[in-house]
Amino acid sequence: MSQKNKILILIIFSFIFSIDSDGDGYSDKDEIQIGTDPNNKGDKYYLGSWPYNPHKDQIKGAKFPISCPNNISCECTNNSDCINDNCQRSVRGGLFCTPQPGDVFPRLIAVDQHGEFVDIYDFAMQGKDIVIEFGTAWCSPCRDLSYWLSTGDDSIIKNNRWWKNQYSVIRDKVINDDILFITILFENELKDPATFQTVSDWHDKYPNKKIVILADEYKDIHQWIKPTGYPCINMVDQDMKLITFTGRGLTEAFDILSNLK
Repeated sequence: MSQKNKILILIIFSFIFSIDSDGDGYSDKDEIQIGTDPNNKGDKYYLGSWPYNPHKDQIKGAKFPISCPNNISCECTNNSDCINDNCQRSVRGGLFCTPQPGDVFPRLIAVDQHGEFVDIYDFAMQGKDIVIEFGTAWCSPCRDLSYWLSTGDDSIIKNNRWWKNQYSVIRDKVINDDILFITILFENELKDPATFQTVSDWHDKYPNKKIVILADEYKDIHQWIKPTGYPCINMVDQDMKLITFTGRGLTEAFDILSNLK
């Protein structure tokens, strides 16, 4: 077989495997693999049309509950106690194995705004960087951020001291599917643990069909990150490895996303 014919066959197969007959956001190939009807738009893996990753089990990240000692979020006395050699003192006291760039984000499976349990590793291996926002329903800057992402109106968010006009391109990247954006809430407006009702209400207030909202009901991610301020935004690559890590704020991640860094 000639090289030209081989290339032609590869192009044909690529086209066939990318066909989405019912327009639900999942290719026919993926729908056949996961057991949904490729000709029925209502029959899809996630109601929110979130990505599906058939290879998610290949990602070697921690599962909840975290097993101690040695794992990230566990207590430590020195770097050798930690699987990532990064024992750091928490702002709130104590020494803990602390996440750092290059570490794999843990495998959270949590309820979303549609009442379905979503595996965060389904967002991996999509060829896109992933933004993970961690916050609460009582956090005013979190509300400002979600309002802007929902409406595109920056009249409120620009009153925050950390806001930069260059950040406006980030919403475009979310809408245009250039990046994936995940919001995780761990408390409701009364500072009780977040539930389906919490993330459903958040979606009603700040609708954006591109953004999944997950409830960290058991504070699993809270325990792993140990945040000290909200919103707390980090980036991971398509393999779920941290590009940035912070326990508060969004500056480093947003600077990267807006090409300021």
